[in-house]
Amino acid sequence: MDTRRWEQLGAAGGIVFVVLQGVAQGFIQTGGSEPAFSAAAPEIVDFFTTRDRRLFGLGDYFSTLSLIPFVWFLGALWARLRRSESEPAWLSLVALASGLVTAAQLVTGGGWTLAMARLDEGLDPETARLLFDQGNLGFANIWVSLASMLLATGVVSIRTQALPPWLGWTALVIALGLVIARAFWVGSSIVFAPYAIFWFWLIAASIVMIRHAGADQPTG
Repeated sequence: MDTRRWEQLGAAGGIVFVVLQGVAQGFIQTGGSEPAFSAAAPEIVDFFTTRDRRLFGLGDYFSTLSLIPFVWFLGALWARLRRSESEPAWLSLVALASGLVTAAQLVTGGGWTLAMARLDEGLDPETARLLFDQGNLGFANIWVSLASMLLATGVVSIRTQALPPWLGWTALVIALGLVIARAFWVGSSIVFAPYAIFWFWLIAASIVMIRHAGADQPTG
């Protein structure tokens, strides 16, 4: 395949990431939705013990596997921003680095997986709470690195039309929402809203990048 086809393949990684994450969460949540961040320890134990272990393991696998297309998407995004940004082109590097930090956080935030792996040995309430909180805090911290990626992407897109300006402005709004959500991560479930909207942004950005892969001209 030529360079344009490879870049299209990388851009499609954003869509594949969303699909795999959606499937993963569907499997993980089988048996009832997760309790609130501030749930009591007995409720957390019930959450883990009511999971279908095979489906949970499959969901965990798909979630980890989704990192491959996400990293490929980051490579295509960096290429798109880098071609449009003037030297020293540091914002495109910030977008790439922030995305890679997000990928690393997804790999290392497996508190829930550790809890499920120890069910046969008995899971006491305090350990369950610790692992539950570890997973949730890691997930909340991902919002900050994603906000950095979206902020850099949004600024470059607005200045250069590397992506359509509406995608740039939307990225800035989502970034602000993610930063605010991190401050209230133990509050209402509405804090998930900016991350959910990010999935739609990622699909839209992937489609635009597939259509304009390899092109040097603005997409606006």
